[in-house]
Amino acid sequence: MGVESLRYVIVVSVVFLCTLIFAQMSVRMDQALVDLDFLFEKMVNVHPNIFFFLSQEQAQEEFIKVRTQIQSKESWNATDLFKVLSRFVAKFKDGHTYLSITDLFSEYINSGGKVIPLFVVFTDSDIRILESIDEELPPSSKLVSINDMSAEQLREEILSMVSFERESFAYARAQSLFHLFCWVIFGSRDRFTVRVLNDCGEIEEHEIDAVDFMKYREKRNQLNMGIEKLWDLSLVDQQTAIMTINTFGSEYEKQMRQFLKDSFEQIQKQGITNLIIDIRKNGGGTTNIAEYLYSFLSDKPYRVFAQVHVKYSDEALKELKIFDPILLFRVKVLNQKIIINRSSFKKPPKNPLRFNGNIYILTGPLTFSAATDFAAMIKDLSVGKVVGQETGGLASCYGDVLSFTLPNSRLQLGVSFKYFVRCGDFDDGKGVIPDIVVEVDPFSQEIDQVVQAALNDIYGK
Repeated sequence: MGVESLRYVIVVSVVFLCTLIFAQMSVRMDQALVDLDFLFEKMVNVHPNIFFFLSQEQAQEEFIKVRTQIQSKESWNATDLFKVLSRFVAKFKDGHTYLSITDLFSEYINSGGKVIPLFVVFTDSDIRILESIDEELPPSSKLVSINDMSAEQLREEILSMVSFERESFAYARAQSLFHLFCWVIFGSRDRFTVRVLNDCGEIEEHEIDAVDFMKYREKRNQLNMGIEKLWDLSLVDQQTAIMTINTFGSEYEKQMRQFLKDSFEQIQKQGITNLIIDIRKNGGGTTNIAEYLYSFLSDKPYRVFAQVHVKYSDEALKELKIFDPILLFRVKVLNQKIIINRSSFKKPPKNPLRFNGNIYILTGPLTFSAATDFAAMIKDLSVGKVVGQETGGLASCYGDVLSFTLPNSRLQLGVSFKYFVRCGDFDDGKGVIPDIVVEVDPFSQEIDQVVQAALNDIYGK
């Protein structure tokens, strides 16, 4: 056997072994119960108001149901346990308090795992096909079933695993992570039997092959459903620019600040008078970046939040490395677990690159967390116009997450430990409502409907 052939055999063997190990990974029933107890304890201890949607009695009833379900099996694999535990967490209706299986899914993908080659749209009543990689399934057709699981059941199963406050955010998450949820529900598959109802009212059955993730990602980027670039600046014409910002992630803060500085230098040099900032795919991050961006947009006094309520649990004190003696005295001695910080307005720093033209902020169902906070600040301060769809995240909400790893299953738990009141100092239980609302048709991809709405307003069409 040649060296190349031997290398190929070794690589294939390693991939097979990794896949096999992953498939067989499971926890005993008693270990799964420990994970459940750990999860619920962290949610109760860390969250500033975990029973805001479910009462304590209702939550306890749900907890007992989950314990009983776990006790029905001697062992649990990671995906089945995720289904049970994520549904429990999602019942509390906080988009920032969630269970994640992303790390294990990444292991599956890196070991050669394949995914379903479908892109879909979730509506209020069904699932529709947006595109299939092999292009066999007719676009906009209604999904009937996958592997004999009805679309109604599949839709319910997926949405039950998503933590959300607003249904539009749940739909958007379900669409963007459809491949992951299908892996959770159906496991590792080489082929899928898909039945759809076409435009003629006929049911078609298709056998479709699973694809490797690289091929899936390439198609996703073509459909503009993924995030090809974290940020970008493009010119529409000599008057108008579009700045796309798909993250406020703290890990990118240094690069992001440089991008903003370079971009506003170019905007100033070009004499741009209309700036469209697209945060429709921005899932949030740190408000430090949002504040830095604001310094390029306005000299109005501002605040990101009117109030921030912080719960200083033992977990938060440890994670945040709190050494302030006065704060520790209030928390430990006076038992003031929740500290309310009220914000006053402050002037942004002087900025020679400050933009003086018309500002448009594009939002949608995937606009979440710090991106929603930024949109709320822009709207509440009347700095620019918000265009598109209501944000997926609430403008006043629970947030800032402490992360934990469940001790046995390795599933990742995130729990909010703060409550934020938007810049305008009110909580209407809604996301940021656009000044110009756009009803987006997901099956019309010829033009970007939200960008076009902003351009129509700019040019008076």
